[in-house]
Amino acid sequence: MGDISARSALTIHRGTANVSNKARPVLVLGVDAPGAGHDEKHDLQFTRAYYEQLPQEVKDHLICRVVDELEPIMQGHTIEGLMMGDA
Repeated sequence: MGDISARSALTIHRGTANVSNKARPVLVLGVDAPGAGHDEKHDLQFTRAYYEQLPQEVKDHLICRVVDELEPIMQGHTIEGLMMGDA
């Protein structure tokens, strides 16, 4: 308790290009304290088919959009900005 490791999602593949024909799917989970006021910046999406398979006790804790097809998320910062503190 008391220790934390905070990393950018950019570190998952170390910024390497995917040269394979196979996708490298990743789940990035962010935690935001209740009342912190950042919920409008998050956009958790689930496909309808996946969401319908989740147990109700999981759904009860999710604030998300249920979509037919996942929409790309555009990165709001650069790796250089993160490294230099200008994000």
